Amino acid sequence: MTSTFSYAGRFSDDSVETAVAHPTHAKYDFGTAYPPPETAPLNELVEGLIAGLEREGHDLVYYPDSNGNLALREFTAKKLEADRGFKVDPEDVFICAGSGEANYGLIQALTDPGSTVVTERFVYSGTLGQLRSAGCNVVGSPIDDDGLIPEALDELFTSLTAAGNKPRMLYTIPEHQNPTGSTLPTGRRKQIIDICHKHGIPIIEDDCYVDLRFLGEAQESFRALDQSGMVSHVASYSKLLLPGLRLGYFVASKEVRERAIGFRSSSTANHFTSLAVEGFLKGHMQEHKDNLSASLHAKRNAMVSSFGEHFGGTGAKLSEPEGGCYTWLEMPLGTDMTTLRDKAFEAGVGYQAGSIFAPNGDGDNYARLCFGYESPEKNREGMALLAQILDDNGMLNAAPGN
Repeated sequence: MTSTFSYAGRFSDDSVETAVAHPTHAKYDFGTAYPPPETAPLNELVEGLIAGLEREGHDLVYYPDSNGNLALREFTAKKLEADRGFKVDPEDVFICAGSGEANYGLIQALTDPGSTVVTERFVYSGTLGQLRSAGCNVVGSPIDDDGLIPEALDELFTSLTAAGNKPRMLYTIPEHQNPTGSTLPTGRRKQIIDICHKHGIPIIEDDCYVDLRFLGEAQESFRALDQSGMVSHVASYSKLLLPGLRLGYFVASKEVRERAIGFRSSSTANHFTSLAVEGFLKGHMQEHKDNLSASLHAKRNAMVSSFGEHFGGTGAKLSEPEGGCYTWLEMPLGTDMTTLRDKAFEAGVGYQAGSIFAPNGDGDNYARLCFGYESPEKNREGMALLAQILDDNGMLNAAPGN
């Protein structure tokens, strides 16, 4: 009988046991930022793929361009100029396997273990995990309903630098910020650019949700407001279309880009996906965005309306974003949404507790509620059930004075 081989003493010092994660869904799934399934353009993506294969399918016998498919890079360059206000050569666009891969490469290129990185007070948990895995000390800067507060950011940079912890970079999601849903006004972006130049701190602008706007106009991008090379611009096609496509891109100065691409997790973005997305967007992008916006707007309104009906007079607050697919629930201090999360899931409502987005260790009285996946009716029903769950656990008390 063959004995079991032992790996004792053979693992790297940095390796850790990691459980395989299998997605689970509550009856009312507010936990993950999925897009509306009814807007998924499956047939059109297949048509785009077929057109791409007919045009350049023979090139699949070669390894693809390490920067990504040329036709998609050319489309992306035109899109950035039209939608985000800055010109870029297609050669300077790097296509990658989702915006997360772009962020990972930039983090690795710009930080070392022990580096300090500043984000919003609450920041997307995936990027927070990447920063912590890189050994970074992540510090959340104060925010309000509009996002980062420039004066507070300036003070934080100054105090951290004085303590010997000068930040290596600022990571921000300025448009439909995840998890709060806020959009940073252009005026504040200009102030933050001046502050970052003053302190010599580069910016990673994660613009991956900009195409999900359903009210108003997008603000000017950091990259359009500053052409010095200080801003690295990250964006996503997965968020606009289907998360499972895993397709994003970034634009950065040559010296940053050439270092960041060395940390990519794959040789290049999937070529089949690139062909399908380029073929689809070239002919259907605006139509798809219109359909997506209408669906997201209706679903947000349903969640916000139900919140007003079932949470009124409790001291709870819910953000009303102009885009994206999530709202930010703030319960009165002392409400432990972190502890309640698993119990709520078992009762039928999934959400993400605010603490997983909090680099500073706070956030227990907050929760991110995603409205994109469920129907308007289920969003209303789910909010009613969440109020009932909170009430059953003694957490939906009337606010003082109500």
